Amino acid sequence: MNSTVTWTRAALRQFLDLWTTATDPDAVDAAALRIDQTLSADAHQQGESRTDPVRILFDSPLAVLFVADVDVAVAYVVSVGWSGATA
Repeated sequence: MNSTVTWTRAALRQFLDLWTTATDPDAVDAAALRIDQTLSADAHQQGESRTDPVRILFDSPLAVLFVADVDVAVAYVVSVGWSGATA
């Protein structure tokens, strides 16, 4: 099932902070694009489960916490941070 991917304001602020401090902002942009693409297809099956309904998805150098609402076909990115390796 295709999903719309929506980043919360908090996640967008976090992304901006990461992007502005990254040594390779292009890598951060590319990871965000891949995350959007991944979550747009069957978001409820992507990443790893955490505390229900939250899931985590890693795409170096980023990791996102998201909630997939299958009833409305939306994946909400609620938080973003470094995946362990910074760009």
